[in-house]
Amino acid sequence: MEYILLFLLVSLIISSAEGTKSKFPMHHLFLTPRRLLLADIHIPPSSVGRFLAHPLWVGASVSFAVCFALGTVAFVLWRLSVSCCTNIKSAIRCPEEPRNNRATIFTPMLLDPENLSFIDHLWRSRNLPCPLEVIGRGGCGEVYKAVLVHRGRAVPLAIKKIVQPPADAAAQLCRDDSKMLDHRMRQIRSEIMTIGRIRHPNLLRLLAHVPQPGCHYLVYEFMQHGSLHDVMRRGTPPLDWPCRLKIALGVADGLEYLHTVHRPKVIHRDLKPGNILLDRDLNARIADFGLAKLVPGDAISGPMNSNNVAGTLGYIAPEYYQTLSYTVKSDVYSFGVILAVLVTGRFPSDEFFQHTDEMWVIGWVRAALQSEDPTAAIDRKLVGKGFEEQMLLVLKIACFCTYDDPNERPSSRDARHMLAQIKH
Repeated sequence: MEYILLFLLVSLIISSAEGTKSKFPMHHLFLTPRRLLLADIHIPPSSVGRFLAHPLWVGASVSFAVCFALGTVAFVLWRLSVSCCTNIKSAIRCPEEPRNNRATIFTPMLLDPENLSFIDHLWRSRNLPCPLEVIGRGGCGEVYKAVLVHRGRAVPLAIKKIVQPPADAAAQLCRDDSKMLDHRMRQIRSEIMTIGRIRHPNLLRLLAHVPQPGCHYLVYEFMQHGSLHDVMRRGTPPLDWPCRLKIALGVADGLEYLHTVHRPKVIHRDLKPGNILLDRDLNARIADFGLAKLVPGDAISGPMNSNNVAGTLGYIAPEYYQTLSYTVKSDVYSFGVILAVLVTGRFPSDEFFQHTDEMWVIGWVRAALQSEDPTAAIDRKLVGKGFEEQMLLVLKIACFCTYDDPNERPSSRDARHMLAQIKH
C-alpha cells in the first residue's frame, strides 16, 4: 500500500509540472521505492499551487477525510455495540453472589426500555407499579401476576414478593426467629444463584431479582395452570393419563438436567407436586429452588450433609431424615413419590392412608401391586380408559425409585429412560 501511495504522489507531481519545462529526471520513475526520496523531487515554486489544486489531489484528500470520518464513526459504533452486548451478557449471567442493592436481570426481554422501566420502578419504589392480581400466598409473602409487552406480544409474569422485617425489628427477634430469618435469606440467595443461571424447558426460569429494604421481588415466567398439586386437587383442567405421563417425563427431563448435565450438579431437596408448575400446554416446570444445593466438584459421588432436614414430609428420602445426608438419589426418591401420586391420585398427606395398614403411599402401592387386583391402586378417574398396563408399569418405576437403599435406586437418567420406553 505504501508503494502505491508513493507512486501516485510522484505521478501527481509529474502531471502538475507539465508545461513548466521541469528538469525532473524521468529515470527517477524507475528507481525502487526505497531509493526514491521526496527530497530528490524538485517541484518548481510555480507548480505548488497547481499541485495542491489538482483534481486528483483534492479527490484523494476528500476521500481520505470521508474514510477517516466513516472509520471513526464505525469504530465508535462497534465499541458501543460491544459494550452493550457485554452489559447484556453480564446482566443475564447470574453473579456469584447477588448484590444487596442492585436489581439483577437474567433475560434480554426485560432490557427493553418499557420493561426496564417496570423493573426500575420495582427497584426504586416501595410499591408495585400498579395494582396487580394476587395469584398466590405463602409463608414468605404473596405472588402477583403482571403483564409486559415484548415484540408486540403480551407476556404474563409472576412476581414473588418475599417479605423480610426491617433491620430494627430483626434486631429484636429472639434467637430462634433470627435463625429462621437468616435461613429464609439464605433460601433467597440460593434460589437466585441456582435458577438464575439455568435454562431448560422443564425448569421454571427466574427472569429478574429486585431487592428492596423490606422485601425481595423474584420475577418468573407465569404458569397459567399453577401447580400440579392444585390442578389435581381442584380437578380442572382434567388430567387424563397421556397428560400425566407427559408431566412425569417432563419432570424426569428437568431432574436429569440438574443431576447429570448442569455443572455443578444441583440437588433440589424439595421435589413435590406443589413445586411442579404447569404452563398453558400442561408442560411441567420444576420450581422453587430455595432449598436447592449446588454439589461441588469434589463431592460429586459422595453424600452431602445438612444441619437439619429440609423438604416436605412424605417426599423426603429415609436416609436424609435418618442421617441428614443427601445425594441426587434423594431427589430420585421424591420423584418416585410423585409418580405414585400421578397414578393413584392420592397425596402422602391424605387422611386415607391413616386408615391403611401401611400408613404411607409407597407402602400402600407396593402392597397393591402384590395383591390379586393391582389396578385397585389406580386413580378411579383413569380406570377403564385402556391405559392400565402403562400405569402399572409407572407404579413399578415408582417402587424402584423409592427403594430404602439409595444405591439400589435408578439414576434420574435411568428413570427417564424407563418412562420413555412406555408406549403412548
